[in-house]
Amino acid sequence: MKRLFLVIILLTATSGQAFATAQFPDELIYKGKTYPIFSNPLESYFGTAHPRPEGLFPASCTALWRGYVATWKIEEDALYLVKVVAGTCAADAPEIPLTNIFPGSKGPIRADWFTGTLVVPQGEILMYVHMGYGSVYEKELHIKIDKGRFIRESLIDNSGKPLLDPYQRELEELQKLKNDGSGR
Repeated sequence: MKRLFLVIILLTATSGQAFATAQFPDELIYKGKTYPIFSNPLESYFGTAHPRPEGLFPASCTALWRGYVATWKIEEDALYLVKVVAGTCAADAPEIPLTNIFPGSKGPIRADWFTGTLVVPQGEILMYVHMGYGSVYEKELHIKIDKGRFIRESLIDNSGKPLLDPYQRELEELQKLKNDGSGR
């Protein structure tokens, strides 16, 4: 019984490590340049109406738990999905045809399902966090999207601010959203 308990503890402790790894970001083509983004707009597409295609996104490394890297672009005030590459963490990972996710649509695909903020890290890294997109950079470009439409951009300057752990930052962001009354 004691051995079973130890095995359960070990499995519980190590299974969380896979999700506590810094992640490869999606990419955004914006104003003629390509940037990493600390947002994953394709994830909000999947749900009851659009189930995640089974077996399509092979997650084979802990730095890409979602199983893909998507490339996006903002063009004519709209967000578009340009391509999706399988999540093998290899430099030569194969591209996944967009028709496998959006049958009958070749692409680019207008991301009219997505409402949220694209976070574009900029400048030097101020604090590395080995978890998701928790690292803090000198600046963050926040691009607000509503149902696939570009709304606005704002630049957040993190230099000179006290560095908070990612949980504290998330709590502050939630409180800010609550105070704004927007809920988004």
